[in-house]
Amino acid sequence: MATVSQPPTSTPSPETQAPLPKKSNGWLLALRAYALGPLNLIFWQSGKHRKAWAIVGAASLVATTLLWIGWGAYSEVLGQLQFGAVIWAVSVALVILLTATAWARVVATSQKGAFWPRLLRRSGSVCALGLILPGLGLLIAGRRWKAAVAVWCAGLLVAAAVIANHWRWLAGNAVGSGGYLSHQTIEGILVVAAACVAFGLLAWLALAFEGVRAVSPVTRSGSVANGLALALLVTLVAFLATVRPVPIARDLDLAAERLHQQGLRMIPLALYDVASLLDPGTPAYLAEAITVCDELGLKTTADAKRDLLRKRAAQFANAIDAQLVPAGTREATLLWLNRPLYMLDPPQPNLRSMERADAGNQTETQ
Repeated sequence: MATVSQPPTSTPSPETQAPLPKKSNGWLLALRAYALGPLNLIFWQSGKHRKAWAIVGAASLVATTLLWIGWGAYSEVLGQLQFGAVIWAVSVALVILLTATAWARVVATSQKGAFWPRLLRRSGSVCALGLILPGLGLLIAGRRWKAAVAVWCAGLLVAAAVIANHWRWLAGNAVGSGGYLSHQTIEGILVVAAACVAFGLLAWLALAFEGVRAVSPVTRSGSVANGLALALLVTLVAFLATVRPVPIARDLDLAAERLHQQGLRMIPLALYDVASLLDPGTPAYLAEAITVCDELGLKTTADAKRDLLRKRAAQFANAIDAQLVPAGTREATLLWLNRPLYMLDPPQPNLRSMERADAGNQTETQ
């Protein structure tokens, strides 16, 4: 009995399949979700826990609006409280991060499988859009959750930048018990804000380049990654070969002096310590650090730095066959960067006095 052979059935390729519903305008829906942010959680709910996220979106919008309208009055009221500066920084950061979280949720649950125009899917367009608007390049490349991470990192960057931009107001309102706790807290917040700004910028760039890698061929993206790694290595080697610690220490000292005049204490202290490590031959950096420690009431730290300064002064005195004596003696002194260096057996004149003596002897012989 003959068997009738049937033609083999083949699954249709993705190119021959019928387009998904709303594929032509899916990119517009995704762009709407990206542009309107938390409003989508209220009017166009999607994903799990829709009601809970709608509450989050509404709360973020209300909090941001109230903070924007009453910015001056809010800052003035908190400025009169003992720890109002800390409350101001924490509340502003929480409001901005709440909005960023709601926005990231919208991007993560935006239109799936959206077909973006060919012009926008080019690697140059993806890179440019990712650098201008964080996460948009990744959203075009179909990486919705990575785009959401980019949006949240951008919110972290904005929150940190707002706090860092008001550092003078925060330093002026850093009044607490003894001044030490408040300065430590406020300046710690400023350091964390500066670190978040740096992290946000790096994440912004890295995720923008990640969008380029997602839309580029594998071989091309691999070569670009290798080139970027080589460029980073060359930059690090060049920096290590040309770095000069003395000018860096001088710049840190100038920055610490300006910040100290603005009312900061902990950050200038750290800058003075770093400058002293980079240039231990300049005692002024360590002396300024001792002054700041005295202002903060850090007696133990100040005494330790004084011992280190005496040790370095003794090493300098030994190098020129001199000896340190207490400040109350009548022995000759040598001014060492506006700080007296007391010596015995015998008193050594400084370089300028020796030059003047040589010039006088030459005049007499003539």
